Amino acid sequence: MHDADVIPLRCPASPRLDPHLSSLVAAVDGVSGVVVASLDGFALAQVGRADGGAERLAAMTSSMLGLANALGRELDIGVLDTLLLDAEHGKVLMLTIPAQPTRLLMAACNQDCVMGQILWHAKQCVRAIAAAMDADQAAAPVPLAMNSTPTF
Repeated sequence: MHDADVIPLRCPASPRLDPHLSSLVAAVDGVSGVVVASLDGFALAQVGRADGGAERLAAMTSSMLGLANALGRELDIGVLDTLLLDAEHGKVLMLTIPAQPTRLLMAACNQDCVMGQILWHAKQCVRAIAAAMDADQAAAPVPLAMNSTPTF
């Protein structure tokens, strides 16, 4: 899919995410859609897959990465940040976006998608999203404490 449509969600995230997601879909043959989710499973942005399933995919991505992290703790191999599913008719890649607050990225691919290519491009995408999120966070005004007196 090379002509990715940005699908509006009920609670869209920063418009700074959309170009990164569109670039990922355009860069890799076989990617049918990408979703960014909050850690608690809410869809924040989606490109591709116009079937309206972003909210369900976001919830499943959150659950799957939570399970992967539990497995990592159980095996004492550390925190897992990437999960790859290879199925009969497609592949799914899930990654943690290294920013605060933590977000998740899920890319759905057809069976012809080259996993090394999607993994490399997806990692580039999550780094770019993390940088954009950090910039948004740095630009946000810091609220004054209720009992503090502003200094002039």
